[in-house]
Amino acid sequence: MLLAALARARGTWAVPDKDVLIVDDEVDVCDVLGGWLADAGYAVDVAVTAAAARELLSQHQYGVVVVDWRLRDGDGVALANLAAEAGSHAYVMSGCLAHMLPGSVDPRQAIMKPVRPSDLLAIVRRCIGNASGATDR
Repeated sequence: MLLAALARARGTWAVPDKDVLIVDDEVDVCDVLGGWLADAGYAVDVAVTAAAARELLSQHQYGVVVVDWRLRDGDGVALANLAAEAGSHAYVMSGCLAHMLPGSVDPRQAIMKPVRPSDLLAIVRRCIGNASGATDR
């Protein structure tokens, strides 16, 4: 019901697709993670600020959103929650998960840095399946 209401408010039926949004204030991290997913056949957008990510989320429905916990201009957990409320599978990644407030992130929605390609691909495939036209590698 909530997803349908959000979709009607946006003027579209927001059915999560196979697009992925990576949000990290380190450009190299965005490039590496986005590259792995693009090589696997997924359409990937990247944002290096919370503001840019919010703008992308207001314009597009993502199947999976992966957000760094600490962003220079915002709270990664709040951004992940915004994505989840819009119907995306949202994950928070951090190199220091132990420092996050207990209960702020479901451990099943947390990704430890450094991220391994096989782990990221497994998460994305579990959430939205193979990329369109792609086969398992």
